[in-house]
Amino acid sequence: MNKREDWWEYTKRIIRSYPALRRKAESVGDTPCTPAYGASGGHSGGGSPVERAVVDRLTDKEQRRYDAVRAAISETEVMKHGRQRMELIDRVYWKRSHTLYGAAMCVPVSEATAKRWNGTFVRLVAEKLNLP
Repeated sequence: MNKREDWWEYTKRIIRSYPALRRKAESVGDTPCTPAYGASGGHSGGGSPVERAVVDRLTDKEQRRYDAVRAAISETEVMKHGRQRMELIDRVYWKRSHTLYGAAMCVPVSEATAKRWNGTFVRLVAEKLNLP
C-alpha cells in the first residue's frame, strides 16, 4: 500500500466514525451534573453523573477527528451544490445505504461528479487532520 492509500483509507474510516463521535459529543452535554440526594446518594448505576460525564467525553484524538469532519461539513455546505454534496456523503459514509455510484443516481449527478465531490470531501477532512 502506498502513502496516498494509507491516509485516504484512514480518512474514510474517520468520516464513517463521525455519527458515533457526534452522539458521544452530544451526550456529554445532556448529562445532568446536579447532586442526587437520597438513599443511594446519587451513586447507583455506575458512578455519579459528573463521573459519567467525564468518562463519556471525547478523548483528545476523538475530539480532533470530530472537529475535522465537522469543519469539512461546514465548508462543504456552503460550496456550490453543498446540500447535494452532503446528501452524497451521508448516503455513502453515514447511512451506508449506497455505493458512491448508487448515491450519485439518487442525488442525481454523474459518476464523475460523485467521485470528484467524494474526493474533495475526503481531502478536506484529511487537510483538517494535517494528513497529506
